[in-house]
Amino acid sequence: MTSDSSPPRELLRRWFLALGAFAALLFFFSPAWHAFGLWPRIPEMSFQIEVRRGAAVLAQVAQPGAALSDPLHAVIQWRLLFPLVGRLLHLPPPLLFALAHLGALLVLAWLVTLQRRASLPWRETALALLPLGAASWFFTSTGWLGYYDSWLALALLLVAFADGRWPGLLACAWAPWVDERFVLAAPLALLCRWLHRPDRFDLRRDLLPPGALLLAFTALRLGVLASSSAPGATVSGYLAGRDFLAAPVPRIALGVWEGLRGGWLLLLAGLVALARHRPRFHLLAGASAGVALLAVGLATAQDYSRSVTMLLPLAVLGLLHAAYASAPSLTRLLFFTAPAALVLPAHHVMNDRVDRIYYLYHELASQTEPPRAANPDFYELRALHAMGRSEFAAAEADLTLAIKLARNPATPAKQRGILAATQQRWIDAHRDFSLVVTHDPQNPDAWFMRAQAGHALGQIDAAHADFAHARSLAPADWTSRPDVVRFLFKLRATPASK
Repeated sequence: MTSDSSPPRELLRRWFLALGAFAALLFFFSPAWHAFGLWPRIPEMSFQIEVRRGAAVLAQVAQPGAALSDPLHAVIQWRLLFPLVGRLLHLPPPLLFALAHLGALLVLAWLVTLQRRASLPWRETALALLPLGAASWFFTSTGWLGYYDSWLALALLLVAFADGRWPGLLACAWAPWVDERFVLAAPLALLCRWLHRPDRFDLRRDLLPPGALLLAFTALRLGVLASSSAPGATVSGYLAGRDFLAAPVPRIALGVWEGLRGGWLLLLAGLVALARHRPRFHLLAGASAGVALLAVGLATAQDYSRSVTMLLPLAVLGLLHAAYASAPSLTRLLFFTAPAALVLPAHHVMNDRVDRIYYLYHELASQTEPPRAANPDFYELRALHAMGRSEFAAAEADLTLAIKLARNPATPAKQRGILAATQQRWIDAHRDFSLVVTHDPQNPDAWFMRAQAGHALGQIDAAHADFAHARSLAPADWTSRPDVVRFLFKLRATPASK
């Protein structure tokens, strides 16, 4: 990031603190491990929000720059840094997606470095790390595959606070290829750089080179690349027909809160310190730029909480200035904010939905009690309703998914077999009834239904054998059932070979 003359023991402690905070945040705000595991096993589950962009990123790895078939993620067509890294290094998908987690660890390590340079004691540094980390940039990067918000956050913090010229300048070169929102947020990061150390800010060195790089990217992205972009990957196509602010005000307010959560309190503490020790113009400049960027972010993004990541440098600036001012209330604020950041409910907030983020033990429990999106009973019930409406294709698709999701697929396989039988698709029906027999061999009706499908296919000997086995398992009065009686007449009319 930047050269650091701190002794090795200090550097080692910084990394241990960053790793500890990373582990704690992963425990309290767990990735959706059940969704991550389901997608490779059952590709149809790629519709889950936790993995849907991951599928689009893998498509980019296979064909960089090509239009994406998923319209929801067409906007990432030119976010090619990590797809190209994955393609050039032949990274397997787990390693490619883990780069977002690596970015989160680097952000935490950089935050520790900034706080220690501001002479914050280790205790206060650890406490401040939790509310700065327990925010949308971390939740999205670690909880949704294919989202690299941690690298956007890292780039903005380098632009705002790196001592040397080159870390921020290089960030301006690579970060727009991670997320174009960097171009929107970089001016605020540069403003934070000036507010942080106005005596060291040099217009020609700190503003003009980054500005030139951002203008070059904007010209390339909106000019050359726009002509070969899918509609959803252009500015006009992305915004066309969408009103991202068309949501209840409480949801928008929740999204703003979830963007930084406890970081908002650190930001406010820093603004108070700034007002006491700097010209009022500095406070006005920072607050006005933050409000303006927040408004732009909310108006141009479906993900409300993610859009607030662009304000992360302002929250870090607030913390650092509170530290420089030796605000006596800072320690008390951190003792309140750090535990609150871990235990307060967290959410991904979008303009059309709100998703809760859970503890690790909740996600582990989902392996045995899956959520609705991965619950086979949900799809089986939905299929039965679809069959009642004669929507047979939708019903079969849901039953197929239920079969793949279920630990024991006997029940959905039976329903799909019945559906196929009603359509005279006896090969498919026989396949499904065989699956029922395999997973529920003590069920006489499973053998009976396979006998009927086999008889329809002309497999007379097998039908006789299956019926005989069904009779051996069934209660004494089973053969008096009307459907059994009718099929028994068919069997007697087509005796088995000797």
